Amino acid sequence: MQQRVLTVFMALSMLLVSTSGCIGLLQSREYMEHLRGDIQVQTQTETTSIEHFFDQAEVGREWNEKFTVDSEVTAIGVYFKTTMAGETVKEIFEQLGILDPRQVEVRITDSLGTLRYNATHDSTKTAPYVNIVPGADGKFVSGEWNINIVGTGGGLFGEQDDFLLNVYVDRSCTVYPQDDVCVVD
Repeated sequence: MQQRVLTVFMALSMLLVSTSGCIGLLQSREYMEHLRGDIQVQTQTETTSIEHFFDQAEVGREWNEKFTVDSEVTAIGVYFKTTMAGETVKEIFEQLGILDPRQVEVRITDSLGTLRYNATHDSTKTAPYVNIVPGADGKFVSGEWNINIVGTGGGLFGEQDDFLLNVYVDRSCTVYPQDDVCVVD
């Protein structure tokens, strides 16, 4: 009986000695993961910017840009500003009895062709920042969205008409502590 207890004791001792390294590694790994920190969800903003200064008479000039929307997009915002410089130009048109043709029109359509933003400025104006509303399910239509701008303006006697359009696309992304880089999953 004593021999059997001694054999069991030796077998258990050998088993514990051989597995203590694995158990120690497991505990060390858990401790290191605890020190690393938690995964964080952040927002990454991508901006499409179109700016133009009219340096001569330009009638019906067009710009077409695209931006991509996917399932990670949480918000789309638009900032639109125009400067129609030169009261002299405006006065010349008025004296001639001609309507001032200067204007800039912006149209943004989603990948299905649905109009999502439309604004026309015919004077110096800064439109309020506009958030494009997502669909009823809280998501935006995925795919290539189009920005179409048609502008008529000019530059005369050192004064220039100009416009600025910024489209901001916010995406949720994951930041892993070891990288500190925002990754869109």
